[in-house]
Amino acid sequence: MSILFQTNILNSFIIFYIIIATVELSHSASKHKIPSYIKICKRNDPHVEECILNSVEQLRPRLVNGIPELDVPALEPLTLPEVVVSRGGNFRAVGTNVIVRGASNFKVTKLKVDLKKNIFYIGIEIPHLTFDAQYDVNARILVVPVKGKGPIKANATDVVGDVVLKARKVKREGETYIEFKSIDIDLKIENYSVRLENLFNGDKALGDAVNVALNENKKDFMKALKPIVEKVVGEIVLDIANKITKNFTYDELFPKE
Repeated sequence: MSILFQTNILNSFIIFYIIIATVELSHSASKHKIPSYIKICKRNDPHVEECILNSVEQLRPRLVNGIPELDVPALEPLTLPEVVVSRGGNFRAVGTNVIVRGASNFKVTKLKVDLKKNIFYIGIEIPHLTFDAQYDVNARILVVPVKGKGPIKANATDVVGDVVLKARKVKREGETYIEFKSIDIDLKIENYSVRLENLFNGDKALGDAVNVALNENKKDFMKALKPIVEKVVGEIVLDIANKITKNFTYDELFPKE
């Protein structure tokens, strides 16, 4: 696995962090007292999607700077101490001190909530993202070996994510909760560029060749990595979603009135 995979993971994580943070926070109420600046949307509201979108826009300035009382980190910049992708064999990439800029310019392009079937359809776009980090990678993508450690700079433009989250109601201690059971993701990145310094222990010729390959064969690399990215991100999103919802009953997340 390569640093390109890692960059795609970061793109995806940012998209779905925004989705989970905005949609879930816009619904949540009560056991963990929700501040007055979060607009609660009722499940019987015939315009619930519009209500959620309005809530997202009201939350945007606070998402930029973070909401410490709800453990929501700042989006601008978004700082990730470590990102690890490892699948055994020639399949490992680690990013540390990852700083991402541009995530606060997200736009929710689609939102449909089917509370009878507990299905959520969400789309989001981010025009431009930049990444600065330290990388440590030992991997192979297609036929290209990538090995080294050092600084990385990358950017991605027109990042688009579509997700379908499916949930079910579960009983715990006499209360009804919602649990996300599956996710379908479709991720598209229109363009990207990436530069890794100090590849192959500073071998300039090899390092330049790999950087050229990563940037000149974008469609092939993205096509090869897309299924793996979507699978890994899906697992992450389900975990995040269920960590959020386990603290609130169904009626607290989706009040009638």
